[in-house]
Amino acid sequence: MASQQIPEVYDPLIQLAEDAADGAHELGAAVGLKQNDEDALRAVLEDLTGTPAGPDNVPPAVPGLKAKWNNAKTEKGAKSGAFRTAKSNGRTIAAACIGILKPRLGNQWTNEWQNAGFTGGSLALPDNCLTLLQQLRAYFAQHPTHEKVDLAPGINATAAACEAAAQAISSASTASNNSNTASGLAKSAYEAGVKACRNRLTALREELNLLLGPEDERWYSFGFDRPGDPETPEVPDNLTTIPGAPGSHTLFIDWDDARRAEGYRVTLLNAATNDPVDSRLTTDSEATFTGLPAGISVKITITARLTNGAESPASPPLTAAVP
Repeated sequence: MASQQIPEVYDPLIQLAEDAADGAHELGAAVGLKQNDEDALRAVLEDLTGTPAGPDNVPPAVPGLKAKWNNAKTEKGAKSGAFRTAKSNGRTIAAACIGILKPRLGNQWTNEWQNAGFTGGSLALPDNCLTLLQQLRAYFAQHPTHEKVDLAPGINATAAACEAAAQAISSASTASNNSNTASGLAKSAYEAGVKACRNRLTALREELNLLLGPEDERWYSFGFDRPGDPETPEVPDNLTTIPGAPGSHTLFIDWDDARRAEGYRVTLLNAATNDPVDSRLTTDSEATFTGLPAGISVKITITARLTNGAESPASPPLTAAVP
């Protein structure tokens, strides 16, 4: 008996919701849907996917919860990167300040260095130099003759340079924190949208259980397997093969997607002896075999598979000659 499980992963969930909404559009009235009609299904679907723009951008496109979360994650990465860059730039300014102050305050830490903000008994720079730069700013404001400019392109050891670097770190830190918060909120909204969509599809499945028999073909129109279907995938059909160029030892094999399949096994047997020639597992409904013995004929069969190991019977064999 087919499980009719509602997907948790986004892509198959959206595909099922699309199929369900299309099925409700075509058959909702005929089967007597009341609670989980097309409008209800489209609402939870469009919450996640958004809506495209109309003609001449009227009405404008509306991003869905998935797109908003994607954007929030991108912003989070960008703001985190900007924060790291600001801290790195601040360390560069602080290191330049140490360099020009060593002739005055000593090559090693002494009590004299506390006046410049090095109060921890070391000249080592922290990852985030914000407070150190603020104290260096104050030092240079009190000792303007100790300032140096143009130590390197864009590198100055001045009160103004320390203040600018400190402000850049502060602003980048705030932006990074805000982006972390926005990403968390967007993720929560997305997860709530996924839950609402799964709940709606679950309700549709239960309503259809009251309206359709276990062998009713109309289950497929709503994206569901029939309750009476077996747990194993359907047998793949429409198997075709195209030989490669002469002497290429290659066969291109294709078949239709099988319902409930999560992968496929492709088996090639010598048509004359039934000895194994090659086999492969794939998640696609196509495969290319190279390096095959030229001139022999092979029997090709496909089985559809589930990740739990369940497997369909083999497709009717197709015989092909290897070029």
